[in-house]
Amino acid sequence: MKIFKFIPFIILLLIHTEALAQTSSGKIKFKQTNYIDTEKMPANVAANVPKYVESFMILAFNKNESIYQIDPDKKVEENPNDNTPRMFKRMMDRANTVYYKDLTTKLLLEQSKFFGKEFLISDSISRYKWKVSAGEQKNILGYTCMKAMYKDSTTNWVVFFTPQIPISFGPEKYGNLPGLILEVQSAQIHIIATEVLKEDVTIIVPSKGDKKTRKEFDKLREEKMKEQREMWGNQRPGSERMIRN
Repeated sequence: MKIFKFIPFIILLLIHTEALAQTSSGKIKFKQTNYIDTEKMPANVAANVPKYVESFMILAFNKNESIYQIDPDKKVEENPNDNTPRMFKRMMDRANTVYYKDLTTKLLLEQSKFFGKEFLISDSISRYKWKVSAGEQKNILGYTCMKAMYKDSTTNWVVFFTPQIPISFGPEKYGNLPGLILEVQSAQIHIIATEVLKEDVTIIVPSKGDKKTRKEFDKLREEKMKEQREMWGNQRPGSERMIRN
């Protein structure tokens, strides 16, 4: 009886076989909303930190590579009344992170700024064990998308991917599904596609930044965050230390 659960998925793939063969490169524009957890912050700091940050991103992809970064065509005006402490602007500036993936080598590169210094973090592409809900579908920008979920002790993600674009990519670190991810939902982030552009693309591999492995960077980040938490009680909000070479 289990085979019946996969019938909608199989039918969808068969219906779009011709379209699948034609969509092998292009660009997807996204709106990304990052939610800021202020519960563990000192009250005087949390009062000046926004609940969320919006940014406009773009994913360029071909059969083997993808890169996800800020959309250069979208200009976000700064709010002159924004009182967010400078140190938190740097810490939560997740939108400036560039994600590069290579399916051939299973390489994931993350180019990111942390406390004023740029890093280039190397990792392997994670093979998340998604649970596909074949009966739950939605339309995003004219593409039929299927629901997939991933959950463990610390993570609970819901994504919608389309087999009409048969590339195992998605925004940020998300991927490893039989179609491109057009929406991501979680308690920390919401990403939704706003435009699909079918065109040839040139992908440049990120190369700037202090090179670290994921393990090395995570250790450094934990040390600096611990240091920052200890400083909260001794410094006024907005002061910060920079990472020096």
